[in-house]
Amino acid sequence: MRRVLVVNDDRETAGALSQFLIADGYTVQIASDSEMALHRLRAWKPHLVVMDVKLPKMLELELIAKIRMHTPDEYSSIILTLEETSFENLTKCIEAGADDFLIKPIRQIDLIPRVRSMVKMKEVHDSLRRASHRIEELSSTDELTGLMNMRAVFRRGEEEIGRANRFRKPVSSLLVNLDGFSLVNQNYGFLIGSHILQEVAIRIKQCLRSVDLIARVGADEFFILLSETDLGSAEFMAERIRDSIQSCPFKNEKQSVNITATLGVAGLTPDQTNQKMTDLLHLTTEALKSAKVNGTNRIEVYSFT
Repeated sequence: MRRVLVVNDDRETAGALSQFLIADGYTVQIASDSEMALHRLRAWKPHLVVMDVKLPKMLELELIAKIRMHTPDEYSSIILTLEETSFENLTKCIEAGADDFLIKPIRQIDLIPRVRSMVKMKEVHDSLRRASHRIEELSSTDELTGLMNMRAVFRRGEEEIGRANRFRKPVSSLLVNLDGFSLVNQNYGFLIGSHILQEVAIRIKQCLRSVDLIARVGADEFFILLSETDLGSAEFMAERIRDSIQSCPFKNEKQSVNITATLGVAGLTPDQTNQKMTDLLHLTTEALKSAKVNGTNRIEVYSFT
């Protein structure tokens, strides 16, 4: 049911507007002041607000600004009702965030078409917002594993490192490389390889906390950001992940494939306040390179000494 919030301190007028709207199939609530209007807006999330404006002060324009500030995603169309006024005042109303206006006295024949139009506009706005969120989600997600991609984890990582700097907390990262994975694709086919990558993603996530970030950043590599985690704890987490990957073969109906992983571990301490995500990525990559030089199925921690 489409919902309309009527904001009017005149009980008789508010009641008349409500009857017009109810007769056309809308659910209506009434607010007599700004505080009540904001409360009902947040709790009830109406499709449309029909708000009375008192001239000449037009203090209600402040309420419009608050509505737009408190509901950036849940857009509600706003129709103002006001006395005959100047072009300048109408311009102020539209600039404040109103979508349309009606000059009093309000007739049902004038109100209902405007309401229908504004409700449709809200539905179009919501549809575009959902599409925009979906596009953002797709652009930030690795299609095969459902994990974040490099672009997304880099952005989130910058935010996390900035937060760690502000609150003087350590942050660590892991880079997981599957040993000899190209041979898996050659020997068993890309479908088996894809299945293994999906299973590896699941096993890694099961080792992590909900606050940790994980992304697939290469064909067979995964990057993990551990918030408020020192190097010792990060190394322990790396061992859990390495053991999870190697401890049980990856199976389907026809194949059983053993996989191991090599991990690089690095971290930033609270005194490294000028470090960025690029620095942490570099350190973790160097740790992984060193580990690969020295063998496979192992872990190496980056040392600053």
